Amino acid sequence: MQQVIDPVPIPDDEPTGDLQLQQLTSRALSQVQSEFETRTWHAFWRSVVDGIASSEVAKELNMSEATVRQSRSRILRRLRQQLGDVM
Repeated sequence: MQQVIDPVPIPDDEPTGDLQLQQLTSRALSQVQSEFETRTWHAFWRSVVDGIASSEVAKELNMSEATVRQSRSRILRRLRQQLGDVM
């Protein structure tokens, strides 16, 4: 990961504006998404971003509710690691 060149460098100072936070969050989402299977990411996205109940997402993606919750938890934990103290 450290050898990958980032085309959009982030300034060393902490983000202060809404736009900076949005850009940082968007970048983190893009980076973290590649670490997970598509179905896992969809379970996270539908339940967290779209606000759909775990039971509905489970039916939609043909998985158990526990798997939806686990997917959500794993990705949120990884995003917190990626973003550090910014959020």
